[in-house]
Amino acid sequence: MYDQLEKLIRLQELDRETARIGQKIAEIEPQIEETRLHLAAAERALEEGKAKVESTRKDRRTAEKDLETQIDKRRKFQEQQSKVKTNKEYQALMGELETLKVAETAAEDRILALMEGQAEAERLLPGLTAEVARERAEFQQKEKVLRAAEAQLRGEMAAAESARGAVVATLEQVSLQTYQRIQRLRGNLVVVEAREEFCLGCRTKLPPQQFMEAMSNSTLKACPHCHRILYYLKPEIGASPAAPAEAAPSAAAGSADAGPAA
Repeated sequence: MYDQLEKLIRLQELDRETARIGQKIAEIEPQIEETRLHLAAAERALEEGKAKVESTRKDRRTAEKDLETQIDKRRKFQEQQSKVKTNKEYQALMGELETLKVAETAAEDRILALMEGQAEAERLLPGLTAEVARERAEFQQKEKVLRAAEAQLRGEMAAAESARGAVVATLEQVSLQTYQRIQRLRGNLVVVEAREEFCLGCRTKLPPQQFMEAMSNSTLKACPHCHRILYYLKPEIGASPAAPAEAAPSAAAGSADAGPAA
């Protein structure tokens, strides 16, 4: 096989590999962020729980002071009972006392409700605290695992990029420019197999002469339809022929990130 063709196939393999690794690296941060958001939600719930305890405690203190004020008012009116001189004054005084008793009862009911609310909020705090601890441990563990995976992937990326640079350094300028031009149009599916007179890049039948030239693997031949570079692999002995329109591209050509088919 023409050495430039072999090198372009290898270059394509490395480009597809770096794209695959790059995609995996790009997926790591969102996974970490998702776990971080779970932790943040648990921490927020705990802070809201603590705030509710403090709020009900504060409201209870205020309600207790209001009750004390109502009791003081009622006592003062009760002290005036012996001083009233007319039935009208007495009736007015009793009316005031009744109003104060109603206010006292309402204040007592409010205090009771606040006590119950405070107790319920305090009851929930241990569970919320435990949830934060669990989410924090999960976040730390997941981040540790994902950061280790990221470091490994970056090492693989560096190795692939180094290998790619070595291949590029041995390519003729015209071969590299041709590859790059097609790559801009077709993504990382530049060099494709010609099989049974079909281009496996665009799945289009090749003219017989074009297919014969591609079979020689002696120069860079392009598909007249999609303009990808063609190469030919001899069928393995005993292998059953695949329908060209359904056959998958070889490992060198690939299909996962092929871009447009034609």
